[in-house]
Amino acid sequence: MDKYKNKKENLPWVEKYRPNTLDTIISHTEIINTITNLINNNHFPHMIFYGPPGTGKTTTILAAAKKLYGKNYHSMILELNGSDDRGINVVRDQIKDFSSTTSKISNIFNKEDMMGNIKLVILDEADSMTYDAQFALRRVIELYTETTRFCLICNYLTKIIPALQSRCMLFRFSPIKFTDHFNKITDIIKQENIFIDEEAINQIILLAEGDMRKSLNVLQSLAMSYKKQTICLKNVYEITGYPDESYRINLIKELFNYDRKIDDKYNKILNIVNESNFSIIDIIREIINFLTNKKFRKLFIKLINSDNIDNNIINIINHLSKIEIYTANNTNNDTLLLSIISIIHVNYLNININNLKIF
Repeated sequence: MDKYKNKKENLPWVEKYRPNTLDTIISHTEIINTITNLINNNHFPHMIFYGPPGTGKTTTILAAAKKLYGKNYHSMILELNGSDDRGINVVRDQIKDFSSTTSKISNIFNKEDMMGNIKLVILDEADSMTYDAQFALRRVIELYTETTRFCLICNYLTKIIPALQSRCMLFRFSPIKFTDHFNKITDIIKQENIFIDEEAINQIILLAEGDMRKSLNVLQSLAMSYKKQTICLKNVYEITGYPDESYRINLIKELFNYDRKIDDKYNKILNIVNESNFSIIDIIREIINFLTNKKFRKLFIKLINSDNIDNNIINIINHLSKIEIYTANNTNNDTLLLSIISIIHVNYLNININNLKIF
């Protein structure tokens, strides 16, 4: 028992605090209720779980498997990662071999449970699979429905071919709600006996953007780095490498300073970026937060005097979304930074920069 306890203590917190049952999963009440009812009614369909990372997709299907098969669920599931096993051969070999055989082990433990005799294939990061592999998987699903159920997990549903989507029940996992996120983090903080300011907790959750895995990794890093100390907001910025408030305010002031010429503005912002380690994604996030965040919306409106506010804001956000796509294609960061500055400069917003003390 002590050996098991020590082993669990050494686990990353993402695994240590991963829910084992459906009723302990947070934030996705409707999805959990639906899956529970499906299992209770002996009707477990093929499924696709999609949504941002760290929102509980893998945790949910593993908890469902434990409810279906009990302690012997390991013998009844095949868990693969689509980013590693992404070719057609894994479908033809591993998945097909697993699906085509009937399980005699399950009959020992689930004599009266029809679903207990049906195996489960869990394919994580299925959106990384090639088109040919997905097409082959479609045929395997058709052939072995009587013996096997399939759960595909992905971040982007659009990368799953329509033929697979039409054969599965779709569940969208949205980012973890702030309240649920806060309650879970606070509970772990108590269990780990961590001293941390509430402001720091809030910032961890905001930076995670609904990703529980990300927030737990940050929290564990903070706990290991600042043992027996009270963790503050500054510590969060140091661990995550995220620029502190003074840099973020200066960045916004320079971006929306229309008195400077483009080249002067570019050099000034480049210095801020180099000093603070801003990434292009960080810059885009700060601009959008400034333009849309409800907390600062009233202040923002007072600072602007323009008949064309909304159109210009829409144009800025629209172009920023395109730049975010370019970041995935390894486009030169200096070029992207100059594009951001140009977009804001062209879509003029008459702002009194001197009054931008907070945002």
